[in-house]
Amino acid sequence: MVKHQKKVSTGITKAGNVFVKFYCRGKRYRFSNGRAIDREIFPNKEKCKRAKQQKLSVLKSAFEVALFDGWLPHEKEEETKQTSKGEIHDILESSYEEYLDSKNSDLYKRDLRWAMNTFLKYLNTLSKKMITIDELTPKTLYQFFALYTWSNRTKRNVRSSLVVLFGDSFKDNGLENPFSDLVFKKSKPALHKPFKDVNTLLEDIESFNKNLFLCCLLTYGCLLRPHQEIRNLKWGDFSEDMKHISLSGRRNKSGRNRIVPLNPYILQYLDRKEDSLNIFTNEEKPFNKDYFKTLWSRYKAQSTILEDLQTLYSFRHTGAIEIYKRTNNLSTLQQAMGHSTLAVTLGYLRGLEIPSLRLEDMPRL
Repeated sequence: MVKHQKKVSTGITKAGNVFVKFYCRGKRYRFSNGRAIDREIFPNKEKCKRAKQQKLSVLKSAFEVALFDGWLPHEKEEETKQTSKGEIHDILESSYEEYLDSKNSDLYKRDLRWAMNTFLKYLNTLSKKMITIDELTPKTLYQFFALYTWSNRTKRNVRSSLVVLFGDSFKDNGLENPFSDLVFKKSKPALHKPFKDVNTLLEDIESFNKNLFLCCLLTYGCLLRPHQEIRNLKWGDFSEDMKHISLSGRRNKSGRNRIVPLNPYILQYLDRKEDSLNIFTNEEKPFNKDYFKTLWSRYKAQSTILEDLQTLYSFRHTGAIEIYKRTNNLSTLQQAMGHSTLAVTLGYLRGLEIPSLRLEDMPRL
């Protein structure tokens, strides 16, 4: 007899009813009791929450044993999800919910949610009503990516998110993850050309827009990232003595807690308000994610002193060069930049046309 080992998980409906679920032959199955395997196990008849969870655990174990012993659900089981759109929706939703409880950064979770919603919209446009997880071939997926005028970098990011969200489901069904086979060319990295005269440029930006000026000042003076870290800053992120800015790992790209000194010359442009308020809007809600991108585009269009390849991120790059030249210490620069590893910092310096170093060349303890 062929043994079938399937991953059985549990869930709960909005109404509070519990169930077990698993994937078999490319379809999703869900059961709220043990009738299908001839077991008198009814978790939802329990009124006590604890007792219900205990019975649910028993039900889960019973299905795991049944599947291992070769039992397979009938194709027309009453509680089987027959449409693949519903099946895939449940796979993505379930996987995403697990990542919501993880320690990954909010930015990472945001990317997962966006990739998930975009792919589900694509499925809804398909004319075929019955599609199973094993029909998600590279050919089908390339058609999905072809619908959007994304850069190759965006395509790679979306692909990576979907690899993660679908990972366990393909593995549990003995299938190769087709997202892993998709290949997109690497985009040529943009060179954020550093500034030669930061003071003159900042004075010009200040006369153009105060918010953009403060953003540039923080990007240069604290090496924070403008579009997420700075745009979302609240007064509560500043220490009581206004000497440091603290960001939790959930709010920065590296996923690690970050504390950076606040340069004294920035203090004169800050008027502290309530901790819960955003420093730019003075409301709890920040500006939209494209706010500084739009301001920079408008400034660039009328500027007579900006050079080609100089961007908003050039303030961060200029600050990084200054720190490295002054300290000649990679660990200090890594901490200041908020990079997750020293390898990232080394790559960053190569991009800034500073004499390259290899990780293997660095001192070891």
